[in-house]
Amino acid sequence: MQKPKISVIVRTRNEETWVGPCLDMVFRQDYPDFEVIIVDNESTDHTLEIVRRYPVKQVVKLSRYMPGLSLNQGIRASTGALIACLSSHCIPRQTDWLSKLAEAFDDPKVAGSYGRQLPLAFSGAVDKRDLLTVFGLDRRVQVKDYFFHNANSMLRRDLWEATPFDEEATNIEDRLWGKAMIDAGYTLVYEPEAAVYHHHGINQGDSDRGRAHGVSSLLDRLEAEIVADLPENMRPENCNVVAIAPVLGEPRELQGGDVFAEMLRQLTDCRYLRNVYTLAESDKARATADRLGARFLARPEELRSRDRSLGDILRYALHAIEAAGDYPDTILYVNYLCPFRPPGLLDELVTELHYKGLDTVFPGYIDYNDHWVNAAAERFERISESPKPGPERPRLYRSLYGLGCATRASVVRRGNLIGDKVGIVPIAEHIFTLRLTDERPQPLAPDEAERESLLGWTSQMFLREFRP
Repeated sequence: MQKPKISVIVRTRNEETWVGPCLDMVFRQDYPDFEVIIVDNESTDHTLEIVRRYPVKQVVKLSRYMPGLSLNQGIRASTGALIACLSSHCIPRQTDWLSKLAEAFDDPKVAGSYGRQLPLAFSGAVDKRDLLTVFGLDRRVQVKDYFFHNANSMLRRDLWEATPFDEEATNIEDRLWGKAMIDAGYTLVYEPEAAVYHHHGINQGDSDRGRAHGVSSLLDRLEAEIVADLPENMRPENCNVVAIAPVLGEPRELQGGDVFAEMLRQLTDCRYLRNVYTLAESDKARATADRLGARFLARPEELRSRDRSLGDILRYALHAIEAAGDYPDTILYVNYLCPFRPPGLLDELVTELHYKGLDTVFPGYIDYNDHWVNAAAERFERISESPKPGPERPRLYRSLYGLGCATRASVVRRGNLIGDKVGIVPIAEHIFTLRLTDERPQPLAPDEAERESLLGWTSQMFLREFRP
């Protein structure tokens, strides 16, 4: 028996972080006949550029957003006998998600089905509590209960044509429609096997955060496997993580050693990296990159000035990478002038970024000392004072971006290195803070030569000991 065609309606607005993983799983579905319609509400970020990488049937553009209107417009552009509604920040868990939702319609009394919604590893306490308490493991046929949720649902087109979604309702358009179906004598089906990940939950926050945290902590223990989970295509080992290593001028050497080459060798030990790119102007840097398997990007003249921001440089590199058909999810910035890295640091940065849902993660040197700022001419002010001794003082973290800084591609695309949600990996050993500061060295004075020689000896010793 031929299965009915399904139209998947995906609503988007500035969802560049989520729409790629969402559509990736939608187009992996095992259902034999479906189409995808995007309804976009004036996205101003990279959402539509990402959408164009997938074989969607149509993008419907909407300027006045109401949830019911958005779905109705998408359905009007579709042709399926069954309609699946999916929020673009919801990611199907399995490749049989569509099939499981559709199974309910073997019964002609069923008007709609909806699936389970699961938290992610980094969902907040309120959202985690709500999702795990509302969406359980038992399949239900609802005869009187009209709860329905369009973040992950399916309905019959013929019933929608008779009763479309309310286009003026600011929310719960799904439950209004569900009540109309129940009142008309139809049933609704909750199918837990048609699960999606939904990071912000069904209420998008709650004022009772203290109580929610307590409930969430209990659920963490009861549902440990679920609450620590991520969609397969959002796990770092399955994401496109690329390193970008800019070089200004000729690569610096230290005591005859090739510091740039040493850094590229360190990057080969990072388990999550798909590709390493260097943005440079030097033939020597190009030759080193070619020899060690890194991809070379020519650094344009306008980016060879020291007053250009790192954000500008990384944004240019990302645009060049995407123009060549490589679409990173995560950018790992590294500076070859920071030669000493703790073993496993780069993998830790990427893992923290993905499993904690952060925008940026970088190493930070822990400092318990007092700090002063030159507030005005001949006047210094203490900016970190604590009456507690030593390690009991509040920690300050000195950023060490050059050791490695993992950042979402969406942040870099805006010309920034650091996003809003930040994580810091603590660094306690001072050796990892050392950096070569001059990329265009001048001839050394005698006392400078002595220091250079000492640093060279130190570098050789620590490279042997700390190289990952």
